[in-house]
Amino acid sequence: MLLVSLASAKESRADSDAYFCTSKGYLAYETRKGVTPGAVGHVLRVVRFEPNRGIYLGGEVTLLDFQVYHMICGEDRIEISGWRNVFTKYVIEIAKSGELRSVGPTEYPGRQWSDAAKDGPAPASLGIFGPHVAPLPLESLDPEHEYQLLRNLFSRKGEEGLEWHSKSELVQLDPKGTVLQRFVLYERRTVEYRD
Repeated sequence: MLLVSLASAKESRADSDAYFCTSKGYLAYETRKGVTPGAVGHVLRVVRFEPNRGIYLGGEVTLLDFQVYHMICGEDRIEISGWRNVFTKYVIEIAKSGELRSVGPTEYPGRQWSDAAKDGPAPASLGIFGPHVAPLPLESLDPEHEYQLLRNLFSRKGEEGLEWHSKSELVQLDPKGTVLQRFVLYERRTVEYRD
């Protein structure tokens, strides 16, 4: 039952991950050990999409482990902040070469959890969403192709119980809408065991 309640909860933050933001030519998302299958530590990944190269992993930055509350992508920087035992914030600068440089962490020991939550809504997640999410068009520098974020959630009855699958991927499309490239960002399977 846990995944059912998480899949429909827009503001669920406990033990969640894969929050993301986008800017022209890239998508940034975070993964956490113990929450994202196969993740090691807490990492911010940047996936770029551009002319002549398509979709590729542009780099990653290791973060302290914290629950993300805010994430903002800009042309030359990413801000990511949240809560562990103290409010924590990183600024990741993006050089013209695409190289990532982390400034932080900066800690705010006097800030309360409830104050941090008032800064605005949580970013969207690659792993927590409802069953019917429309493709999200992404801004790019590539005039020849369109890029979209696809998030799919489906279930099926398995031998162990009800299996829930969530998958988020970035796709490159030609002008006719044909998918030319796929890049899986996040994939998770959870089983709702039979009693």
